[in-house]
Amino acid sequence: MSASGVGPFENDSAMDLLDELQGLEEGEVIEVLRETLSSAIEVEAGDYLDRDLGEPAVAAAAVALAKFKGRDSVLEAVGLLDVVPEIPPSFFSLVVSALSRVLQEDSEAYGLWADEGRGGEWKAEVERLLNEAREVTQGALG
Repeated sequence: MSASGVGPFENDSAMDLLDELQGLEEGEVIEVLRETLSSAIEVEAGDYLDRDLGEPAVAAAAVALAKFKGRDSVLEAVGLLDVVPEIPPSFFSLVVSALSRVLQEDSEAYGLWADEGRGGEWKAEVERLLNEAREVTQGALG
């Protein structure tokens, strides 16, 4: 496995997404984030979710949450501080769906980390993002 860590940006697929986002205009960024998250959701439960869909979805969720929560240091660290537009609260229902899908047993990303003996760490990080996204959606509804 070529990933260096369990964080949302510490794998090749996430790095590819970050590189793509850095070359876009603000208006295009949210569309790529939406497409990335939707790609993970479109793989039905019970079907194998390839890591090349799951890992970028986790990274897209982390980018959206960093922007929404005002975590400029996170965006700056990945070269996206001046690239990501404001993210509306309604966007996070998509984030919740994508992260929920990535956490299912038929997710390659989780399986690979479990094989490395770090599945619990990876899962905890994704669950942290999922919980934050749920808080945003609940705030938008309430």
